[in-house]
Amino acid sequence: MNKGVQYLRNLLQIFFAKNHQNNLKQRLVKGVAGTFGLKIAGTGLSFITGIVLARMLGASGFGIYTYAFAWTQLLILLGTLGIDKLIVRELAIYQTKSEWSLLRGLLHWGNQIVLVISVALVLGSIAVAWGLNMAANSEQFWAFCMAMLLIPIAVLRNLRLSAMRGLHQIVVGLMPELILAPILLLALSGCAYLFLGDNLTAFWVVIMRIIAALITLGIGVKLLDGVLPNAAKEATPKYQPKLWIQSALPFMFLGSLFIIKSRTDILMLGAIQGAEAVGIYFAVSRGAHLINFILSSVNTVLGPNIATLYAEGKTKQLQRVVTKSARIVLLIALPMTAIMIGFGYWYLLLFGQDFTQGQQALTILCVGRLVHASAGSVGLLLNMTGNERFTFITNATGTGLNVLLNALLIPRWGIEGAALATTSTTILVNLINTIWVRQKLGIHCTAFGKLI
Repeated sequence: MNKGVQYLRNLLQIFFAKNHQNNLKQRLVKGVAGTFGLKIAGTGLSFITGIVLARMLGASGFGIYTYAFAWTQLLILLGTLGIDKLIVRELAIYQTKSEWSLLRGLLHWGNQIVLVISVALVLGSIAVAWGLNMAANSEQFWAFCMAMLLIPIAVLRNLRLSAMRGLHQIVVGLMPELILAPILLLALSGCAYLFLGDNLTAFWVVIMRIIAALITLGIGVKLLDGVLPNAAKEATPKYQPKLWIQSALPFMFLGSLFIIKSRTDILMLGAIQGAEAVGIYFAVSRGAHLINFILSSVNTVLGPNIATLYAEGKTKQLQRVVTKSARIVLLIALPMTAIMIGFGYWYLLLFGQDFTQGQQALTILCVGRLVHASAGSVGLLLNMTGNERFTFITNATGTGLNVLLNALLIPRWGIEGAALATTSTTILVNLINTIWVRQKLGIHCTAFGKLI
């Protein structure tokens, strides 16, 4: 009798283990497929928006617009303090453990902190711009000041998106920003162009973008309220601010380093070569980033699942998920790289004749993007398993090297020099992070790793 009971118990354990694996697989496939579809639509809309704005504003005006938002992206990361990344990891864990009081407390605390910090950043950045006499170029100054107003809107948006990711509601959470925001920006900018014609400047386009961001933020807040579990809404908030700050700060530094590393080329091009070079290079980098949009889609879904699997000690299952996703990413990235290199001239011609000067830079950046794709979700693995300090060390090294290379190569080779600096840094960072993952987690994260 005891043997029969034990046998039945073993059968039930196997059944539920398989059921759990199937549920995870279905969730990953559904999430990646949905996110992939949204990313395709969002990327297409983003490209159309970029092309339309470049045609409306010209290389110089488009460069002013791009340069202002390059600074905004850096300050948004400082404003979030890394809490957005912390929310993805912690909400996935809190939901697994049904710790609803901590879940609600983290959301409340996070929103209050980032709002205060972001308002301070807006005031500080405008004061610095005035002190640096940016007002001497009035169009660039006013576009910059207006772009800074996007910071508090964006940080609240990022926290909401992170909460949706942590609750495994990625597709619904991404729709306002990926689909609605570019549609609104196109519509509003088109209306402004009808009234202003050739008098449309980067300043007015920035205003249109802020209006679109406010609308999508409001919609996103309602969506989050709809998916938040009732148990979390009814729970009394519990706060662990000291622990949260200690965990979030490495994410902030890491994210800041990533943005500095990824935007150093644009920021230094603007300072050394001027707005027109920034406009051309932005079109170039946008094309190269197409190669990694599938990796971005996979990472969006994979993050909370990595945290969950690691917390449950399921290393073998984590290895399978990571290897399969990396191979899918590389399989898609290879033909996209060939297309961007082979048809780069015609792609840049969509933005305007002046933008075709960036063809060689596009080829260089595509090589770096392909290496990044082949490395798989290497940085995400470290961040979602509590090893973000190693990613920080690697990115700090890469950022320093990137700044140095840009300073040396941009004056000599212009946008091609910026592309060389970025590609060299990308390859180095991915190589070091791959070694970290192997040493700390015992996982082969690249597309060439073993499948167990």
